[in-house]
Amino acid sequence: MAGSSSSTASTNPLFGVQVSEKLTKGNYALWSAQVLAAIRGARLDGHITGATAAPSMEIEKTASDKTTEKIVNPAYQEWFASDQQVLGFLLSTLSRDILTQVATASTAAQAWQQVCAMFTAQTKARSLNVRLTLTNTQKGNMSISEYCGKMKALADEIASSGKPLDEEDLVAYVLNGLDDDFEPVVSAIVARNESTTMAEVYSQLLNFENRQALRQAHASANAAVVVFSVVAAAAVAHVGAAILLLQDVGAALEEIRLGVVMTAPSAKCA
Repeated sequence: MAGSSSSTASTNPLFGVQVSEKLTKGNYALWSAQVLAAIRGARLDGHITGATAAPSMEIEKTASDKTTEKIVNPAYQEWFASDQQVLGFLLSTLSRDILTQVATASTAAQAWQQVCAMFTAQTKARSLNVRLTLTNTQKGNMSISEYCGKMKALADEIASSGKPLDEEDLVAYVLNGLDDDFEPVVSAIVARNESTTMAEVYSQLLNFENRQALRQAHASANAAVVVFSVVAAAAVAHVGAAILLLQDVGAALEEIRLGVVMTAPSAKCA
């Protein structure tokens, strides 16, 4: 058994090669990247691109008596064995739903072409929808970290379709979705002659956001001081008025007391 496995591995370069996930309706780009890497590493990619064409199945052999006969072409047998190895590897990486649609393929090239045809239109439509989402996404109430993270995730989704988004385009999408508060930093970035990376843009936006937050905190603190001063002054004024009122009341009571004493009848001598 061990000898048989060793022999199989030596004659089939794809033996034992595995991909992290089977092909489904939502992971075509990731699947194709892994599968292509494995097949190219085995130097068998010509079987899916068509570059390694099948030789003639039969060749003519001339006997010693000058007669000819057709025999199986050894080159075709070798090609067919390699092609079936690639086909078997491809089929092993498909989910059941996808496998049922390509199970009739007899060569690796046929299976590959059928899979590509199934997903090409879907990938283009998905990429277009993500680009529209990038165009319409606004920062709104999100922080810069949340906003840039969301935009980067959308860009990564486009990249997974096989056509990565240019960094300059991503920068343009990000700047387009900012509100008027960020106009100073947007103008500064746009005015630069050299291209700006997304990392640089993120750093500048984050610094600007932090400065704005500090200014707002300082303004709020100043406003709180003003309000406290006004309230304190009002309280002092009220206290002063109350003291004056109490003094007036006290004076009035004193006057009443004195008046009562002065008008009281004098005691008669016995």
